[in-house]
Amino acid sequence: MRKVTVLVVDDDPAIVGLLVDALESEGYHVLATIDGQAVPLARDMQPDVILLDLMMPGMDGVAVSQRLRSDPSTATIPIIAMSAQHRLHATAALMPFNDRLAKPFDLATLYATVARWTTTSSSTAP
Repeated sequence: MRKVTVLVVDDDPAIVGLLVDALESEGYHVLATIDGQAVPLARDMQPDVILLDLMMPGMDGVAVSQRLRSDPSTATIPIIAMSAQHRLHATAALMPFNDRLAKPFDLATLYATVARWTTTSSSTAP
């Protein structure tokens, strides 16, 4: 049985480390990158879900999500936007995402949010 893959896109090494450790301990295969590197990585690796930070240097989360949605090979991958609660609400109209995870978050919320989208996407995977 194949492991569910989560792509973490964040510029903060502490957040990336926390997410990788937490998700791997739950049995997920985790990939991590920053800003625009997410687009080719998502195209090549076809993760089951993407955790995407809004505020990053270079290409921000809004631009990354728009590029992912405009590429037919990544358009249907669920995106979970991550940022402070007020930023998530402010960018909701600009950023195509499936769900949100407000920072700071607790692990139970992280696990529930990722599971909600990976259960849906992995149930249709071959």
